[in-house]
Amino acid sequence: MTSRLGDVFALSLGTYLALLGALVLVDSAGVHRIGTLRLVEGGLGIGLIILGVLSMLAAMRVRKFARQLSRTFGHVRSAEEWHVDDAVVRTVIGDIHLDLRRATLPEGETELTLLCWLGTIQVRAPRDLALDVTAQTFVGTVDVLGTREEGVIRDIAVRTDGYEAAPRRLKLRVSTFVGELLVVRSER
Repeated sequence: MTSRLGDVFALSLGTYLALLGALVLVDSAGVHRIGTLRLVEGGLGIGLIILGVLSMLAAMRVRKFARQLSRTFGHVRSAEEWHVDDAVVRTVIGDIHLDLRRATLPEGETELTLLCWLGTIQVRAPRDLALDVTAQTFVGTVDVLGTREEGVIRDIAVRTDGYEAAPRRLKLRVSTFVGELLVVRSER
């Protein structure tokens, strides 16, 4: 887990527990009877608010890009041949499948951010493309170039050898709340 994600997670978890503790205190003190069902509902509500705040923090972290593709429901798939620019691609519920093997990347470094709340993100890159990948999931599986982690709060950062010297470099930021992240390299 990156230190930034750890800080945000610790702050969010602390806020959640403090607010939930306040609800339990109010209920147990008899000031206002809340009941078990309402405590669960209140905890769920607080959790959703914190997830919203986390989402906004993640969006603020993302730099301004030339192109953004946003979809609430549905899948995002790459075309057969396409030109890759700095971009942010996001979906709330759905999958993102990008095949970079027939894509054209400009000289220098290209930044691509893929965000998905609930679903799968799969990226296929050619073997000769230099990659700097940071992949994060709150609950799920992360597999980046053979490095695999499963469970809660998974965070992997992988950079291919010779990244800085490569003529075409892809800085890939991949994140999902619940789902699977897969980044593989294969032949064209």
